[in-house]
Amino acid sequence: MEISIGGMIGLYGGMLCGLLGWWFGRKKARKNRGLDEVYYHIWQKARSYSWYVTLGAIYVLFSFIMFGIELSPALVLGVLLLAHLGSWGIIGTVLSINMSSPVPLQPSRVKFGISVVAVSIIVFTTISIVTNNWKFLLFSILPNLVGLFSALTPIRKDADSE
Repeated sequence: MEISIGGMIGLYGGMLCGLLGWWFGRKKARKNRGLDEVYYHIWQKARSYSWYVTLGAIYVLFSFIMFGIELSPALVLGVLLLAHLGSWGIIGTVLSINMSSPVPLQPSRVKFGISVVAVSIIVFTTISIVTNNWKFLLFSILPNLVGLFSALTPIRKDADSE
């Protein structure tokens, strides 16, 4: 049995960093009186929507298996965890920005940005699984950033046009 030191560091280091970020974020939000009913509503909605994304990921993975692509349990669980937690964070961020920003986000831009991210992840994950080369996932970073910036950046009107 071979032990992957990098995998152990990534697995437990990522969990530790996530927990520390969550704890410091909640501590800062509590200090700024940010843990109110709007906060709980936003993150409950985000958790609810993220289950739809997870369901979509499950269907994609089952489709891969039906087409004869071998998937390891670790890969399947990793993809599901990434789909669920990633969509929860992204959807929660979009809802938080939309609820707290004086300039609301345009739904068409948000849908476009989320679509770019979803298509990019599906395409590059599929290529990575088919070729057995995870480095193809690195190519999804740029489209994901473009999608996130287009979804999360509101169009501001110039002061001259008002």
